Amino acid sequence: MHVATNWDPDLIEKLASYPVVDLYGVADHTLVGGGRPSFLLRKVTKMDIENYIKKVHDFGMEFSYLFNAPCLNNLEYDIKYHAKLIEYIQWVSDIGTDSVIVTIPFLIQLIHEQFPELKIRVSTISHVNSATRAKFYEKLGATQITPDVMINRDFATLKQMAKAFKGEIVLLLTDGCLFQCPFRLYHYNTLGHASQTIQQFNRHYIDTCILNCSITKFSNPEEVLKCRWVRPEDLKHYEEIGIHNFKIAGRRMSTEWIVRSVKAFSERKYEGNLVDIIQGFSMSFGGLEEKDPNKKIGETIGRESKSKLYIDNTKLDGFIDFFKKQNCNAMCEICTYCQEWADKAVRLDPERAKRYVESLQSYLNDIITSREFGLGVEAQTEETITSDGVKWVPETKELFNNLILLSPPQFQAMARVAIGNLAEEKAKERSSQIVENEDIVKAFLAGTPGPFQPSMKDGLKKYNLI
Repeated sequence: MHVATNWDPDLIEKLASYPVVDLYGVADHTLVGGGRPSFLLRKVTKMDIENYIKKVHDFGMEFSYLFNAPCLNNLEYDIKYHAKLIEYIQWVSDIGTDSVIVTIPFLIQLIHEQFPELKIRVSTISHVNSATRAKFYEKLGATQITPDVMINRDFATLKQMAKAFKGEIVLLLTDGCLFQCPFRLYHYNTLGHASQTIQQFNRHYIDTCILNCSITKFSNPEEVLKCRWVRPEDLKHYEEIGIHNFKIAGRRMSTEWIVRSVKAFSERKYEGNLVDIIQGFSMSFGGLEEKDPNKKIGETIGRESKSKLYIDNTKLDGFIDFFKKQNCNAMCEICTYCQEWADKAVRLDPERAKRYVESLQSYLNDIITSREFGLGVEAQTEETITSDGVKWVPETKELFNNLILLSPPQFQAMARVAIGNLAEEKAKERSSQIVENEDIVKAFLAGTPGPFQPSMKDGLKKYNLI
């Protein structure tokens, strides 16, 4: 089993009792970069990394270093950068690294030619999705391949890949990305640049891909079952087609999370919520709400846990069998299989999930309308932050203003103040600094005088608020 490290020295000893052959990781930002933004990862020095690899070896395991960013801005062909690149790879080799995990074909060729002592594993970011592509990477010098996660349930292709490739196929088990996600290529590109030492914009980025992904999953529960994760109980199906090496991701996760996931897959059984052992369904794991420099991400994550997404693994026995004969790429849009299983195995608080999606959508709208960047005619008027820090998001403020107009003209000014203050109080009762639709509904219901209640309720119905 190949397992991500979060650079916690205690993790090594905790994993030693499980069938872990290899730990992999990388510094928070490097010359090449990787598949996570730098702010998410633990900061480590060169000496920390060297000592960590020594301890990994002391416990009888190997270590793989990541070179898995998908783009180097063409700097790899710049003389000065290229010299630094060679020096960097030499350091990685000198400190005892056993393998490197690489995305860019040119880097694979370069490392194979100049650093033959390093074994090369092709990253899942390279999207190796056929036996033909696997053979190409074999010719470039790869001895291991982690296939494109999108073919995790394409047993015919995986079987042929395992036969054709002379090295080892290392299947990624814990990826919760959307099936055929349209953001995946772009996402990894932004992540790579967000973890590179040489960056014009200081590695800053906004993860619009995560926003889109979470909106989709929490709006359509069947999407979480379409994701190409693998259950602990289903490893045997992959061994039957010749795949015996498995990967558990989670470099941003806590030691507790990583060990729990490794334990579940080692024991091939988990009687709980798959969200607790598979990535991609929760942004709160790993402290993203605290680490992401974009404050609005943190504001939305507070609503995620209240949505109570639960994927009951005990109700998924037999789920994998269908995929051995189904062509999902061709049939997904007319198939209801995942929806039927989601009805049995996926639980979600619909009201809380709706609020979570609304908060994500509000932030995404700010970005795609350029309001987040202070641009546009309405940039200064659509968002209101009161003196005590309570924020009105644009869509809620617009609804509030429209509803106020349903009051008699002579009362509108007074109603705007009274009901607006009441809505802010309702938000604070939820321990939130953001006024949402539910707050203005409660405020109008509580603050509208009796004679005006019927017209006010008609207005709430008009906007689908009650």
